[in-house]
Amino acid sequence: MAQRRGILAGVSAWLAAMFAGAPATAGAAAQGATAGRAGIHPWLQAGDSVEADVGADGKVVARLEHRAVVEGLTKPPALVIPLPLGLQRVRLRGKATIQGAAASFDQTWKVRDLAPYSAPLYDQSKPLVERIRGLAARLEGAFTIQPGDGGARKKPAKAAFADLEKSLGAVLPAPVKALGDWQIKVDHSSFVPAADMRSVTAMLLAEWGYTPTGKLGLDTMLSPAVRARYDRSVGVFLEVGDGLGTLAWDPAGVTAGEPPNTANDKGNPGARQGPAGEGVWYWVHQEHIDEPVLLLDDDYRPRTAEAALTHVFQRFVLSAGETAETDDELVLDTANPRANLLQLSFDGPRKPRLRLRSYDHHYSMY
Repeated sequence: MAQRRGILAGVSAWLAAMFAGAPATAGAAAQGATAGRAGIHPWLQAGDSVEADVGADGKVVARLEHRAVVEGLTKPPALVIPLPLGLQRVRLRGKATIQGAAASFDQTWKVRDLAPYSAPLYDQSKPLVERIRGLAARLEGAFTIQPGDGGARKKPAKAAFADLEKSLGAVLPAPVKALGDWQIKVDHSSFVPAADMRSVTAMLLAEWGYTPTGKLGLDTMLSPAVRARYDRSVGVFLEVGDGLGTLAWDPAGVTAGEPPNTANDKGNPGARQGPAGEGVWYWVHQEHIDEPVLLLDDDYRPRTAEAALTHVFQRFVLSAGETAETDDELVLDTANPRANLLQLSFDGPRKPRLRLRSYDHHYSMY
């Protein structure tokens, strides 16, 4: 899509080449030891089906049996498998029925692991800022993080946050304030300095070219519920690519059952309320201005602030490495504590395609 093209266009060619050169998961695996998980999400037409043994380095580790009820991906995986330490190859062998045609298949992929580069971001022994700095050091030049004053020439970060909390009537998540003393830029996009943070509505009116009324009037472009959300939310990260976007936090959280607005996932139960006071994080972009995309966990509850802020680097940095170089390569990230999202699709019943979708624009919303 256009937005993804804009994002990747800003990532230097050498960074993509660096990811492509990531080694296969190396080292002798301890018996039974694992390094993460992967969920297999079939993308099939309604009525299509697949049955297959899932192999890891010559051993069958699980059995996949799935019949699609709706078209496309769903948030719940059809199967979750462990990723053994030192994993070199993944194999699927079974039978698929695709648009009425049935056939057997047997496909093996060699593994390329992003963990050597992504691991600092997921090091839970360190504060979020140090994890981000570690990722920047590992991927030198991919993005910048340097000490900043949060816009102190206008107002010190501490004072700016205090005023913002007063206007919101809510306490900002601690990770947001922890980033207030740092300037973080990813290509043309960046975290918003503390002194410049404002409501999403104010961003749309002051910086995005929208107006209260008229041709680009928010009164007609936004539903009352979405307008209310933007009025009470704060924009934390500004995306500049093919159009503008922002990662924002709504202190009011979700309404039970409201649509997440993620791609695919037909028939989902809608959002579920999280702990009081944690609110909900979401992405908004000019391409779908009236459909904020909620960041929800595997149970459809709002993700934590740390998970949402980490998502910026997953989507804008690690996404450069998730594309396989050849048809028989499978990219994984065994450092990611969340199950890798592996999309399984078919070019006919004999030709399965398995690929990582954890970090690209649409599917990283999962």
